[in-house]
Amino acid sequence: MLNHKGTENLETKRLTLRRFREDDAIDMFNNWSSHSEVTKYLSWTPHNNIETSKKLVDFWVNGYKNEKQYNWAIELKEYKGVIGNITLLEIDDDTENCEVGYCIGEAFWNRGIMTEALLKVIDFGFNEIGFKRIAARFDVNNIASEKVMKKCNLTYEGTLRKIARNNEGNLVDCSYYSILKEEYYNSEDK
Repeated sequence: MLNHKGTENLETKRLTLRRFREDDAIDMFNNWSSHSEVTKYLSWTPHNNIETSKKLVDFWVNGYKNEKQYNWAIELKEYKGVIGNITLLEIDDDTENCEVGYCIGEAFWNRGIMTEALLKVIDFGFNEIGFKRIAARFDVNNIASEKVMKKCNLTYEGTLRKIARNNEGNLVDCSYYSILKEEYYNSEDK
């Protein structure tokens, strides 16, 4: 049985993972949601204006009333601003598993930030909520996302062909990775 808590503040050496606030829309727009390189392999197009980011942040903020919503703003402590987000979705109480999704601004790529955030969310998911399996998927062309999953000890499960639409409306193949609770406890990096 899962122990839902909602989005709680999480800390790592370099990061604060916290609930979004309305004023985070500016950082979201400036750091990632308006950048075509960031959204290249995602299902949504870059935001054309700050209002689109504000509406999404407002939706997320209102969603925190639901204890099954897990959506963190990623704040780099040295930067003092929001640089991305990470969320648990597709939560299945019956099978006690979920999927994780994440996005980070291009200026913060290749610094191990997303790996650090994902490791913390995996730890929270297993130790605090009680998930038995945490999965993730990515467009097969997004090799950077695959590297993050491998660094976090997720195991490749397979590739589904033409399973999702990208932000241009084209069907794309997605690779699936996951980690089981017992694998997490047996890994060296927890």
